[in-house]
Amino acid sequence: MTLRTMTLAHVRLISQYWTRFSIRSGSGLVYLMIVLTFGLSVAHMLISPVELLMVQQEREMGHRDPNLVQEKIMSIGKPVVKFVLGTKSLGEVAKEASEQPMMMGPPMPEKADTTAAGLWAVFLLQERPALLSAIFLILVFGMPFAISFLAFNQISGDVQSRGLRYLLLRTERSNIFLGRFLGTAVFSTGVIAFLILTIVLYLGLKTGLYPAKALLIWSIQGFYALSILMLPYIAVCTMISACVSSPFLSLILAKLVIAGTLLFAAIGTFVWEPAKYIKYLLPWGWQNHLLHPSVAHWGSAGLACLAYTAVFLMLGYRRFEKRDL
Repeated sequence: MTLRTMTLAHVRLISQYWTRFSIRSGSGLVYLMIVLTFGLSVAHMLISPVELLMVQQEREMGHRDPNLVQEKIMSIGKPVVKFVLGTKSLGEVAKEASEQPMMMGPPMPEKADTTAAGLWAVFLLQERPALLSAIFLILVFGMPFAISFLAFNQISGDVQSRGLRYLLLRTERSNIFLGRFLGTAVFSTGVIAFLILTIVLYLGLKTGLYPAKALLIWSIQGFYALSILMLPYIAVCTMISACVSSPFLSLILAKLVIAGTLLFAAIGTFVWEPAKYIKYLLPWGWQNHLLHPSVAHWGSAGLACLAYTAVFLMLGYRRFEKRDL
């Protein structure tokens, strides 16, 4: 991709059109429905037990005790957070959850975990709104699987129909390639913002567990994490879409690349320990650090996502520039 052939006005125009096209197209609507269904379902599963606990408190104690509810959330959620952070197996998580006392009252005291992951879990569950932290961790893991439904057909459909030939009479390939990537990213960012706003408003207005300032600060961090995380995965889809001529094949390949990288790393570890590094071919190995308490960590993770994005875009454009349209 060369700056010599790129026109910013054309890139902006194509990006704006592609964003509007995503809203009207089937892929954009499917992505919107998948993200909202997934995100709101996750929020419902995590928030509903807490609301039931608060109702139980009012019935048995005559009043709600938000501090007690938050303590219960932290005691139950800590092993789950550690599992997401990669320090506990699924069996250990299930064992710790089954050993949690079911009676009302403060949780049983436990030995302080001074490891890096333990301090990270304490930050997520005690220094930040615990429910929102749990929701963000699940979204950070799950959203990459959904993005291909939006980004798979940036180039391949028009290559198949030969429609790009008419567009190339008025602009350059670099403008089309970058403009459609940016338009897809803008649409994805808007959907993420709407999802987070909905969840945060419900947490703040309905449950009343956390102060507005804490929710606002952490929601900004979550928005940063999810929006910047989507960029390299969109770039992967852009690269694949620029290499094939079938939208369906582009979708299948994007699914295989995104999910397969994580799957091969997880399964390969049982056979060969260094296979765990396969996940670093994509941001799977970095993305949880976008919610790290250290600015250096989440800043470095963000830069890593941008670096992945640049590499995938350059690889995709090299193929797109040379192929016969």
